[in-house]
Amino acid sequence: MQMLRLNIRHELPQITIRNHHGKLDKNAYVPAQVHTEDQQARSNKTVSQPSIQMDSYQSRRDYGARNLTDLTREFGQKGLSDVQTNRSRTTQIAWERAENGGKPGDDIKQQYKNQIHAEEPETLVEFDLMEGLQIYYTPAQVIGESELGDVTAEIETEPFADVHFKPGNLNVYLQNEGFIRRWVTMNEYDIYA
Repeated sequence: MQMLRLNIRHELPQITIRNHHGKLDKNAYVPAQVHTEDQQARSNKTVSQPSIQMDSYQSRRDYGARNLTDLTREFGQKGLSDVQTNRSRTTQIAWERAENGGKPGDDIKQQYKNQIHAEEPETLVEFDLMEGLQIYYTPAQVIGESELGDVTAEIETEPFADVHFKPGNLNVYLQNEGFIRRWVTMNEYDIYA
């Protein structure tokens, strides 16, 4: 006769506990750090070279060498003066000829001849006292400003020591889950299922 058998297998749950102790890895003071800035004093002084400057323009001008500004000014003023003088004289002659030109005994050609012979020749060369060379001397001088030195120190400190503590921990985890299994077999027990 056949018989059904109920097989049961169970296993209890297993837990695992891992414990790590707290640990002080580092415990040290932080040394002070000193930073300095050192600027050396400097004299920054030197002696300038003496210098000589020569202005030869006045003496060269007396010999006839002129710069463009002086030449323009001189001949511009002379030309303006000559134009004004000639305009005044020409106007006077024109009025005189206009009034007396038609009268008998007024010979215009003879007037021109008399005028040409009466004029004095212009002076072509004038001699003035010539100025000499102008010399300017600048003596040597001590120039420059001194710089004062400076030493600055900065000290950096930490108020607390350098401490590193690794805290402990406790880990609990389930290694095996518990179970209950049931199954049916015919005529025998199955204890390994």
